[in-house]
Amino acid sequence: MRYHTHVVTSLCIGAAIASQTSLPFTISYTAGIIAGSLLPDIDEPKSYVGRRSLGAAQKVKQAFGHRGMTHSLFVWAVLALIIMLESPSVFASGLVLGYLLHILEDFLSVQGVPLFWPLQDKRYKIPLYRTGSRLETVLFYGSFSLLIYIASQYQLFHEWLRSLRSFFQQIW
Repeated sequence: MRYHTHVVTSLCIGAAIASQTSLPFTISYTAGIIAGSLLPDIDEPKSYVGRRSLGAAQKVKQAFGHRGMTHSLFVWAVLALIIMLESPSVFASGLVLGYLLHILEDFLSVQGVPLFWPLQDKRYKIPLYRTGSRLETVLFYGSFSLLIYIASQYQLFHEWLRSLRSFFQQIW
């Protein structure tokens, strides 16, 4: 899945979760989801995050390959535990959620993901789309439309704008 599709589909699901839970749809939450939805691809130097990693992506890819360790539920759980214990915040919640959603989105690709690495190298998948395919384009626009609908229906944009206003008031 391309980076922009990861971001939009993760924001769509994150908005749906925020609309049904006490998680606030704020700047911090959405920034966390965006960062988390990109982070697993630190194992690919040509990815959006990999090109900005100052060489770290090349090292990770050499050690574990693309869609290796960074796409494991085991590794996600360990990272989630550390992040939530060290800095429990709305941003951290979004980061952990975005990371998990990235793994689940790639699980739906024809390449699959090693969900149980390091216990197992097998790639699991429900092959619905191929990266860059027309179906991925449909997923992008469908998720974008659904994000707008959910955010409008549950007035999440108001909450987001309030948090943006509060952010700028704090820095000025």
